[in-house]
Amino acid sequence: MHIIHFAFECGGFDNRLMRGGLSPLVWNLSREYAARGHRVSLVTPAHGLLDTLRHDHPIEELPYVHEHRVPLVLDPKVWPGRPAEVTLELTTRAHRLRRDGVDVYFLSDTCLDLLPDRLYPPPGTEGRDLAYFKPLVFQVAGAHFIQRYLRGEEAVVHGFEPYYHYLLPPLFAGDPSLRTVSTVAANAPVTQKVYRPQVERLLGMFGVSADLDAAEEPLPAEDGPEATMARVLAGTRMHVEYGPDHIAFLPLVLAHSDLVDFVSPGQRDYYSTFRDTPFEGLFHTLPVSRMLREQAHKLLVGGCGISDSWLARDPGAVDRAAVLRSLGLDPDLPVFYHAARYAVHHKGQVELVRAVDEVLTNGTEAVFVLRFATSGGGQAGPVGNAYFQRVADRHPGRIHLDWRLADEDTLFEQAACADFCVFPSKFELDGFLIAQAEAMACGAVPIATAQSVTAHFGHALPADDPRATGFALPGSFRDDDPDLTRALADRIRQAAALRRAAPGEYARLSANSRAVAREFTWARSADRRLAAFTDVLHGRPGAFPAEDAIRYGWFDALPPAAWVRHRESVARSAAALGDTAAYGRCAPLDDAAYERLFEAAYARADFARCAETARAAGREDWAARVRGRCRTRQDAAGRLHVEYRHPGARHVEVAVPGTGGRPTDLESPAEAVASDEAVPTGSGVVLASLAPTGEGVFRGVLEGPPVGHRLLVMLTLASGRVTWDTVPVGATAGPPPFRLVATDLDGTLLRGDQTVSERTLRALAAVAAAGAHHLVVTGRPAAACKQYLAALGYRGLAVCGQGAQLYDAGADRLLTSASLDIDLARRVVARVEAVLGPLELGVVTAPPESRFKVTPRFGERVRHGWDVTTDRRLLWTDPIDKLVLHHTSVPEDEVEATARELCGDEVTVVHSVQGMVEVLPAGTTKAAGVERAARLLGCDAAETIAFGDMPNDIPLLAWAGHGVAVGNAHPALRAMADEIAPGNEEDGVAVVLERLFGTAERAL
Repeated sequence: MHIIHFAFECGGFDNRLMRGGLSPLVWNLSREYAARGHRVSLVTPAHGLLDTLRHDHPIEELPYVHEHRVPLVLDPKVWPGRPAEVTLELTTRAHRLRRDGVDVYFLSDTCLDLLPDRLYPPPGTEGRDLAYFKPLVFQVAGAHFIQRYLRGEEAVVHGFEPYYHYLLPPLFAGDPSLRTVSTVAANAPVTQKVYRPQVERLLGMFGVSADLDAAEEPLPAEDGPEATMARVLAGTRMHVEYGPDHIAFLPLVLAHSDLVDFVSPGQRDYYSTFRDTPFEGLFHTLPVSRMLREQAHKLLVGGCGISDSWLARDPGAVDRAAVLRSLGLDPDLPVFYHAARYAVHHKGQVELVRAVDEVLTNGTEAVFVLRFATSGGGQAGPVGNAYFQRVADRHPGRIHLDWRLADEDTLFEQAACADFCVFPSKFELDGFLIAQAEAMACGAVPIATAQSVTAHFGHALPADDPRATGFALPGSFRDDDPDLTRALADRIRQAAALRRAAPGEYARLSANSRAVAREFTWARSADRRLAAFTDVLHGRPGAFPAEDAIRYGWFDALPPAAWVRHRESVARSAAALGDTAAYGRCAPLDDAAYERLFEAAYARADFARCAETARAAGREDWAARVRGRCRTRQDAAGRLHVEYRHPGARHVEVAVPGTGGRPTDLESPAEAVASDEAVPTGSGVVLASLAPTGEGVFRGVLEGPPVGHRLLVMLTLASGRVTWDTVPVGATAGPPPFRLVATDLDGTLLRGDQTVSERTLRALAAVAAAGAHHLVVTGRPAAACKQYLAALGYRGLAVCGQGAQLYDAGADRLLTSASLDIDLARRVVARVEAVLGPLELGVVTAPPESRFKVTPRFGERVRHGWDVTTDRRLLWTDPIDKLVLHHTSVPEDEVEATARELCGDEVTVVHSVQGMVEVLPAGTTKAAGVERAARLLGCDAAETIAFGDMPNDIPLLAWAGHGVAVGNAHPALRAMADEIAPGNEEDGVAVVLERLFGTAERAL
């Protein structure tokens, strides 16, 4: 097959074209494919290095000269004072290098030849220098080159790192000769976005349209916990805040690529769930979370490897004493080794240097080889960080600090001398997959972060596990993390003592490290990808393993057969997650099971599941334990005193207004630019720590109200899990007044413009904070109410289709659906028309389409997106969920009464919207649907308050313990309601909920 690699760097054959781990990944895969007889074309920028490369390589100039324009659409907020659009006039030429069976195509023009010393534009150039657009120009020039020069046979276009090729999947999606594959290599924030007008402009230039709306992220409610969470995370390296005119590019890649490739199993796990990280809670509200589940069959773990040339070398042949003495180090002391590109934060390098300084100052006998490469393009490495250099100068003979990018000979010699390799990756942003594996292959015992991406190296296994390879560091999600520094210092001391006092145990770990690392070859990695490429080219769809879905807790994605085949695995996973519903499908829910599930959820600080389990088990003591986890008190000076309890918490932090600050001794502004790490700007919210006072109790005093008038708490557990908790300020330990709040949508919860007010959202948040459930109950079919549920941030059950459907919004899955017999529907029409004359008709087709087909004279009732037909026969071509009757002159109350009198024994007839009468399967009512949902939620009628506005809500309000009609309700509903609230335009639902559940504002 023809494989076209599309990569911004490819210097595995020459380190002048290298800046990081992407280069060996691209080059070694290219070599492996070529060695198996495949045609391999590697497309990459020349980076202004053609003349330099010509000294060592036979570079051939090709007869490819392409004069073209690249329009740059500038975001005025980022590029103030610039024109709205700037056009680059470019002449792109191509050169070729044939090496090891691979055709390397270098694209060269005035933009692609910029920045030969560093290849990548520094983050600080955005808004200042058009060189920032070099990667975007590469996408445009590279797409033209593939279309104009490399087309002609069926090919796989394999892009590396989505930010550098996100245009290619939609550009090539309509080309039957091209299949696209995207490798996610660096674990960049999943919320990275690009300027939407720019994407639209370039796709339009190529004559391609794409559904960019699918990549849009709905803005969370301004005063909601997700918005505060996003503002906190914007001050970290896990999330980036953008305006509404930007789109995330990963969904674009997911939607249009044939495969999305990951470099380790743990990396795919991380990207699919973000489990146990601070980002998990926000991630589940984003479209990309849903898309990853929907496209799970595309997710490929191609893996990573170590080069054959490295594995062919013998570490025992290296003269350890000579190499270390040449570095000015004592060969008799334990050697700790770190080699990576200079990146202070996400590679944990500042914590490493601080820990090295501490252990050496306190007398630990050890030496350190620290490599922080600051250069690219073959340039000499300048000092990247003055603080790092001061630490090295303070400990002569103990630290060798090198800022240069080294060749393989140098790296191998130094790695072969290492007793331990130290790789403290942070944010799960950098897996050190190659550097750590190379050092381990030489026998170095790893001291590395216990993260998903590198879990396959075995260093996080318990020390007594026969497969253990080394020492685990806790995950870290903050800059200059003192916990990580302490852990590094502890592990270094522990490792040095082990090397000295337990040589046999050290030898076991070293042998395990060598054996594990040497399993990861590029041959194995290439074979795995080639098998997937072959399936794609032959139209054989992939399948997401059920075992992985079970581990992720994606139980709703399991087909029925998997529930039988993997029953025990599902039960174990559900028990670990505290998922009562999934566990109950596999095993009995007795008292012991409920207790295990509750304690598992409590240990994970998953208090929503705790509350559900407590309700299902009828354990008020458990519910009180959950409600009592946090207490607040406001003093006369307006300060808020907070006490939080959780026995497994290591840190408890509260979101408060603030700007934060950066350590003054960490790095200068120039050093920050050199590190290639954009400085998080923050967005006015920081975390304030509560002080531990013993026995899992944390206390603190806030100077004013918290952000959003509720406590948003970030918990770091001793297990390493980081999660969020939302607690209403001034909450009491008593039970909520109602455990279930059931609300109609149209005319009740929604205003006339189909929006939900901020006040209503806050009231619903107070309901959730009190431990009660909100249940949407609507006449709309599930497919027609998704946008409204998304606006609510709604992830629970919903009763749709007048009670005929039970829909799981979080899983986007229809649990039950009742259909109306078509012949019965036609008989209803005939009988009513015999009395009232001709009717206008509508039907809602059965899921998953749920289309609304109507006859023309629905008049003003006809809405955008409905199918209008003059041929009544077309209404009955598909299974239907319901029939809708409309009369142009007879009032709907009379139509309803007539239909019920004529057909009420065979169908359910309801009046839900002005001008429409709905005919449904017999027994279908909102009350029946809510009763089913309530059973699943562990609630009953007496514990339910229900809100509505039309006659179809009468059964619901009659069933509920307390029924509320909004002020704009139909007279029939008002007559039977227990209470009349203000109208929907006056936020009547919120008015009642505020009275019953309180609000943050009132509590303060």
